[in-house]
Amino acid sequence: MTAAVDSDVKSNETKLVNNVWYKSVRMTVNVLTHVLIFLTVFICILFACNSATVGLYELHIILCVLGYQFFMCQGTLIMSQYNSWSMYITRRYKKHLHWSMQVLAAVLVTVGTAFIIQQKSVHFNTIHGKLGLAALVCCLASLLNGILAMYPRKLSTCISVFWIRFFHYITGVVSMFLATGSLCAAFEYRSFKVWTGNGDVFVPTIVSFTWLFTVLVTLDFWILTGNKIRSLSK
Repeated sequence: MTAAVDSDVKSNETKLVNNVWYKSVRMTVNVLTHVLIFLTVFICILFACNSATVGLYELHIILCVLGYQFFMCQGTLIMSQYNSWSMYITRRYKKHLHWSMQVLAAVLVTVGTAFIIQQKSVHFNTIHGKLGLAALVCCLASLLNGILAMYPRKLSTCISVFWIRFFHYITGVVSMFLATGSLCAAFEYRSFKVWTGNGDVFVPTIVSFTWLFTVLVTLDFWILTGNKIRSLSK
């Protein structure tokens, strides 16, 4: 039964891949995603470097934004066949780059979190802090169960290969959405609104951009999940 479902999922994916219009739309969406990522990361780092000195608070911003919004997102996008800068890289090397970026992302966000813990006396008492902590836990969980996803065939006697990989995917996706929620909560801070000079317009805009590229980064996951659900319902 499981083999038949997996076969149906692959069949649906093949039909989409062979559609020229679908390819064009996906590649256009990918370029848009990269633009939004670079724009958001650039604004956050510019804000962090705006002060006279770069302390633990500023390093927290830089490291966490680079970890979640850049390296984790790029590490996810690289596995997509429609990713502009990696579409001609073989899947073997894509996996190596994926792991390298995800490990680097985990290191950056862990160090960034440690910096803000050292900076503050009260921890995780805000929406930003609580979501950030939850994102870190999911990030580390995704990193650990990614090891299982590397050797799914050895566990396939107990559970479907699809579900082994799905658990890795879902923890990574949840981590990205929690990180986005945490960042968007930080955009509402008075210091950021004052820095922008026009918080009433700028903040909702960058919040929308951040949520949008997070959804687009995880697009392959939603398509794969949708195909799986449709196959199971047959």
